[in-house]
Amino acid sequence: MPWGGRAWGARPRAVVAVRRLAGYGRAVRPNRLGSAAWLVQPLYVAVELVVAAAAAGTVAASAAYSLRDDTISALGQLTCAPGHSGSTVLVCSPGHAVLNVAFVVFASLRVLGALLLHPSFAPGWVRAAATGLWALSGLCSAAVGLVPVDQRPALHALVAAPVFVLQPLAVLATAAALRRTAGAVPGWVVTTGVAVGGLTAAAAAAFGLRLGQQTWVGGLERLALWPAYLWLGALGAVLLVRRARVSGRG
Repeated sequence: MPWGGRAWGARPRAVVAVRRLAGYGRAVRPNRLGSAAWLVQPLYVAVELVVAAAAAGTVAASAAYSLRDDTISALGQLTCAPGHSGSTVLVCSPGHAVLNVAFVVFASLRVLGALLLHPSFAPGWVRAAATGLWALSGLCSAAVGLVPVDQRPALHALVAAPVFVLQPLAVLATAAALRRTAGAVPGWVVTTGVAVGGLTAAAAAAFGLRLGQQTWVGGLERLALWPAYLWLGALGAVLLVRRARVSGRG
């Protein structure tokens, strides 16, 4: 005879509670200001090119500034001096103030973007790592603009060096955080993020090994930094589009 709605001998059904991993499957609505802060990052490259063009037009020691051979820091020098330890060419940069301000402004925007977009990604240590790495690399980048290499060379090197380690790791961590966040971005954004992180890490290592030489120092340094800014710009645009779509659904 049935008892309590169940036949004698029948085993109770197992009740299985499925706990969804936090952040998966939720609609992501990225912060608008944070996305915009990353969207504008490619403009830093434009500013640097303008400052470099001005320096290239200033002939010193019978040679002009070279994007391939001279460091980025040389464009922030207040005086005419060699751009790095292996250079014998004096670099005079009329736009040094512009570039030093750009260092601070764009680095601050990277930090702001990371902090504001933090809640948009799936919770976990990957998200925390991405935010922390952008914050640390941004603080170091901003400090570069406050201590020009010709004024405080030792301190300048101390704050600049970590950027070449932290920034590639920040890109890789961000790509991983995006991958863990359902519907955040198209797959190509994650794939290119991994590629950019690997490329900039390899270029940073090559740049470190090349320091002290006369050629390709500037080219390797830019390869270690610029792709990350371009990728952040693309990511910022994608996140703004994503925000508009999520907002449109209610």
